[in-house]
Amino acid sequence: MICYSTKYKAGIGGKAEGLYKLRELGLQVPDFLVIPYENFENSIAESNAEGKGPEGISGKLSQYKLPAEDWEQLKNILQQWDFPQKPVVVRSSVLDEDGSKNAFPGVMDSFLNIGSYEALETAIANCAASAWSPRAMAYRKQHHLNPVAHPAVIVQQQIDPDSSGVLFTTFPNFPQEMAIHAVPGFAEGLMNGTAEGDEFYFLKKSTKLHRQIISTKTSALQRSGNLGLKPVKITKEKQEIPCMDVAVLEELFQAAQAAENISGYPLDIEFAVKEKELFILQARPITQEIPEVVVYDNSNIQESYCGVTTPLTFSFASRAYETVYRQTMQVLGLSSQEIAKHDKVLSNLLGLVKGRIYYNINNWYRGLQLLPSFKQNKADMELMMGLQEPVDFIGDVEKPLREKIRLLPGLVKNYYRLWRKFSKLHILVPEFQQKFQKHYSGFYKELSPVLEPSEFLQKKKALDENLLNSWSIPIINDFNVMMLNGSVIRNLKKAGINEPEEFLGRYLSGDQEIESTQPTIAMIELAEQAAKVETIKKVILALHPDLHQSIEKDHFKFFLKVKNFIHHYGDRTVGELKLETTTMRVDPQIFYKYLRNFLGRENPAKINLQQISEEAKAELDKALTGKSFFFKRKLRKKLKKLQMAIRYRERIRLERTRLFGMYRSIYRAYGSYLVENSFLEKVEDVFYLAEEELLHTKFNGELKRNITDRQAEYESYRKQEVPSRVTIPSPPVEEEKRVEDPFVLQGQGCYPGQISGEVVVIKDPGDNLDVNNKIICALRTDPGWAALLPTSKGVLIEKGSALSHSVILLRELGIPTIINIPNLCNRLISGEKVTMDGGTGEILKENVDKEAL
Repeated sequence: MICYSTKYKAGIGGKAEGLYKLRELGLQVPDFLVIPYENFENSIAESNAEGKGPEGISGKLSQYKLPAEDWEQLKNILQQWDFPQKPVVVRSSVLDEDGSKNAFPGVMDSFLNIGSYEALETAIANCAASAWSPRAMAYRKQHHLNPVAHPAVIVQQQIDPDSSGVLFTTFPNFPQEMAIHAVPGFAEGLMNGTAEGDEFYFLKKSTKLHRQIISTKTSALQRSGNLGLKPVKITKEKQEIPCMDVAVLEELFQAAQAAENISGYPLDIEFAVKEKELFILQARPITQEIPEVVVYDNSNIQESYCGVTTPLTFSFASRAYETVYRQTMQVLGLSSQEIAKHDKVLSNLLGLVKGRIYYNINNWYRGLQLLPSFKQNKADMELMMGLQEPVDFIGDVEKPLREKIRLLPGLVKNYYRLWRKFSKLHILVPEFQQKFQKHYSGFYKELSPVLEPSEFLQKKKALDENLLNSWSIPIINDFNVMMLNGSVIRNLKKAGINEPEEFLGRYLSGDQEIESTQPTIAMIELAEQAAKVETIKKVILALHPDLHQSIEKDHFKFFLKVKNFIHHYGDRTVGELKLETTTMRVDPQIFYKYLRNFLGRENPAKINLQQISEEAKAELDKALTGKSFFFKRKLRKKLKKLQMAIRYRERIRLERTRLFGMYRSIYRAYGSYLVENSFLEKVEDVFYLAEEELLHTKFNGELKRNITDRQAEYESYRKQEVPSRVTIPSPPVEEEKRVEDPFVLQGQGCYPGQISGEVVVIKDPGDNLDVNNKIICALRTDPGWAALLPTSKGVLIEKGSALSHSVILLRELGIPTIINIPNLCNRLISGEKVTMDGGTGEILKENVDKEAL
C-alpha cells in the first residue's frame, strides 16, 4: 500500500500529516509519498508472536521488502520525479512522532541522497527498523510512551539546496522572536551540531529582522553523485556573507508565521532554498516548554511608589493589593473555588525590579478576564495605567458556544452586581469614609511610641480586620472611573475632539470638591496667618532644628492649628505610600519646610477654578453642534458621572494615605522596641525587613549584618537607571540610536502657559525640596506633592497620566504642566534655566535662540 495523493490515512504517521497540512497552507513542499504502518504491521506481529524483543523486531524490519504491487506503484511515482537521476530522501513518520509533547528529535534514522532503487529499498527497511532501535525504545521509556512503535516511512524528492536550515516559529529562549538558523548547502551538520550556522531573529510583533549573528563558514555539505554528502570549501570572500538573502528570509518568516497561526501552536520547521526558491521540508510541534513573557510596567504605580523602595513597603503593598482584589472578587459574586484558582495571580499583582515597584501587567490582564468585555476593559485599563505600549501576551479566553450559554446566567449576575455597586456609590463611599473615620479618629490617641511584639501584632491585626479587609469600595469605584473614562474618551472622539485626553483634563478643571486640593488650601490659609505675625514668619523662615518646639512654646494657638493640620494631613507627603518615607507626622519639621515655601512668595498661590473648564465646555458645545439629542445627552451624562467618580476617588485616596500612615506608625513603634532591645541599630532599619520576616524572624546578631547587606544592595539600586517597562525574558534588541536635540525637550502639554525659570530636579523625597518660584522637574508625582506644587512656577514630569491625582491638582492650581518627557531627569540638572510651554509641551533650555534651531 502506497499513500500518495490521498491524505490523512490512519497509518501515515505524525510527520506525514504535518506535510499535508503545510500543503494546505499553500506552502511549497517537495513532492512525497508515504508507506503507511499497515505495510510493516505483519512483520511486527510475527516477531511478537515468535517472542522476539525490540532488537529482533528491528532486525526483522531491516529485511523488509515491499510487495511487488506496491513496488510497481512506487516506481511509477518515482519516474514522475525523474528518479534516479534526481535523488530522494527517506524519513520516518512513526504514528506518535512529531506529536505535541514528543518530537523524537533525531531518534529515528533519515537517509539522504538516495540515487538507486537498491539503495531506496534498503533505506526504507532501515528507516522502519530504526523505530525499534535501542535509542528509540529508550526514548519511549523515558517519556512513558506506548512501548509498541508503529512506523511509517516517507519518501520525498530531495532538494539540492543553496542553503538550508531549521527555524522555531516561537523561540523558547525569547518567545517574542522567531529564530532561523541556516547554513550553505545541506543542513545535516547544523542538525547534528557539527556545523555552526548563521542566525537570524525576527521580532514577531513588528515582523522585522532585528538581529543576526553571521558565522565564519569555511565549508558546505554538497551532494557528491551517489556517494552521499561531502564538504566543499567556501571561498574566502563568501565566508562572512549571510547564507540567505533578506527577501527569502522575509518570505520564510511570513510562511512560518502563517503555519503557526493556523496550527495554533509553535512549530519546528526544516526548510531549503534553491535559486531563491523556498521549500518547506517538514514541520513538527515544538515540545520544549515556551516560557511566559512577563511584562512589568511602572508607568502609573511609580506615581505612588517613586524611586527605590524598601522590602517592607513592597511586601506590604503586595499583600494589600492581594487582599483588596480578593475582596473585589467576592463582591462580584465569584465563588471561593473560583477565587482560589486565581491565588497565584492575586499574590503576584506587583513585581520588584532593582528596588522599584512595578505592575505585573500579565496578571492584571488575567484579572480583567473575569469581567465582561475583556478587550474594552483592557484598553480602558491601559489608558488609566498610562501604558504607552499595549501588551498582547494575555488575551481574551474564547469559549465554545455551549460553554458561553452555560456561563451566561453567572455573567448576567456579575453585570448586575457591578451595575448595582456603581449606582450606589453615592451611598457606599460616604459609608466607607464614616467607617474609616471611626477607627482613624482614635488610633493615634491609643498608640504607644514603643510597641512590644504582642502589642504590635494586636495593632496590626486590628488594622487588617477593621480597615484593610474592608477596602472593596475604593476598587469598585476605581473600576467605575476606568470604564467611564474609557467610554467618555471614545465618545469625545466621535464628537470630533482630536485630543480627548487633554480636553478631558481641561473640562474637569475647576472642580472645587476635589479632595486633593484641600491640604493645599489649608496650608495656604496657615501661611497667610503666619505672614501676619512677624515673629512667627521670621522663625519659620529661619527653620531652626527645634522649630516645632519653639512654636509650641511661644505661639501656642498657631501650634494647635499646625497640630490639627498634621492630624488631618500629616501623612500627605512626597512618597507617602512608601512606609520608609519620613512624613510630617513623623517629623513636623517637614511641615515647616513646606510652609516656608509659601511664606517666601510675595503673592501666595491662588487656586484657579473656572476659566479653563469654561473654555473646554464651550469647545464641547461647538463640537456637539449637529449631533443627535440622544448622543449629546448620553455624553454629558457620562461626563457628569465621571466627574463624580473622580471626586470619590480623590476622597478615598486620602483615606488610603492615612491607612498607610497608620501602618507606618506601628512599624516604627515596633522598630523602636527592637532598637531598645539591641536587635536593630536604628528605627529605620525595620523597613529593610519584609512583613513575613518581622512576624517570624528570630532576632539575633546576624539580623543586623543581613540588614546592613540589604541596605548596601538597595543603595546600589539608587545609582542605577531602570526603564519604565521591563520584559522577562527580553531578547537582546539593538536599540535605535536617537538623535536628541541638546536644547529642546518635548512632552505632552497638560496645562497651558509659557514661563521661564530655574529648574529643581527631584528624584527622591530626600532631595532638595526648595521649589519656591522654580520649575519642578520630577520623575513622577503623587498626591503627597500637594504641599510642594502650589509654590512652583511650573512642573515637568518624566512619566505621568493626564488623570493622575497630582496633574488634577496642578490644573486646579493653574500651574503650567508638561508630562511624559523622555529622559527628562537625565537631561536637566538643578539650577539650569528653561522656558516651558504647557500648551505645546515644548521645553527650551535658556540662552538658546529658538528661531535659529
